[in-house]
Order: sequence, then structure tokens, then C-alpha cells
Amino acid sequence: MDVTQWHDYSIRWQADAVAFFVDGAEILRTPLAPRGPLGLVIWIDNQYATWRPDGRLGYGTLENPAAWLEIENIVASG
Repeated sequence: MDVTQWHDYSIRWQADAVAFFVDGAEILRTPLAPRGPLGLVIWIDNQYATWRPDGRLGYGTLENPAAWLEIENIVASG
């Protein structure tokens, strides 16, 4: 996916499942559906964490060029 182009992201949250879509295509479905109000957190992140085969945790930050995120519209439907 070209992340420099506009894309439509959506979440279909139902009592028995949650599905995630990019440009209308379902990319993930889970039967784990949280109860209560849904919160939204959006960010660009250059941090990482890894769990190594030897059981040790690795973490750090990656060098990245300047980046930004534009939000055109957020719609909640019932």
C-alpha cells in the first residue's frame, strides 16, 4: 500500500466481532469485541519492541524522515 496516498480506514464494531477495513477491503476480523464506548488514538510512531527467541526484550527507535498524518473526516454511526 502506498502510504503517501489517501486511504479509507474503517472499523465495524459489533457485539460478537470487530472487523477492520482499508479502502473497503477487510484486512482483519476478530471475535474479541470490547464493551463500552470506543476510544480512538491516532499517531505516527518510530518506536519498536521485540521479544527475542532467548526471552529478552529489545526496544528502541528508528531513524525516519519527517512524516505527518492528515485526517479528512471521522464519522461515527450507530
